[in-house]
Amino acid sequence: MFKLDAAEYMMSICGDDGLRELSSPGKSGSIFYLSHDDRFVIKTLKRSELKALLKMLPSYYRHVGKHENTLITKFFGLHRITLKGGRKVRFVVMGNMFCTELRIHRRYDLKGSTLGRCTEEDKIRENTTLKDLDLSYEFYMDKLLREYLFK
Repeated sequence: MFKLDAAEYMMSICGDDGLRELSSPGKSGSIFYLSHDDRFVIKTLKRSELKALLKMLPSYYRHVGKHENTLITKFFGLHRITLKGGRKVRFVVMGNMFCTELRIHRRYDLKGSTLGRCTEEDKIRENTTLKDLDLSYEFYMDKLLREYLFK
């Protein structure tokens, strides 16, 4: 669907250069990695997250098929490996939306929640990723979409 070459995908996430672990895991305990060419973000998943992702996958597929230029995260792969000793590790491979030639002047990690979703002013720097309550924009939802979602 995203016109991604399978060989390039495999070389990017499984090639000789390896993955780079991003600075710190999220509150969920997931670990994030970046492919050596910066094209992909890899996130480890708990079993419950995997089930939720699989449940939403058909709707997601229909949506991105209809809306080619959507800004929703592009999911390229969902994988599971078994380590020595039998422990299973599940992970999703997503497109890195920050892999662009455009200048990104502000970043937000939006969760759709207000609980603990504000950045302390003294911790804000030029490259700080901001949170939900830091966003000072109003979004308007199309009336038909709102009626469909909230009936």
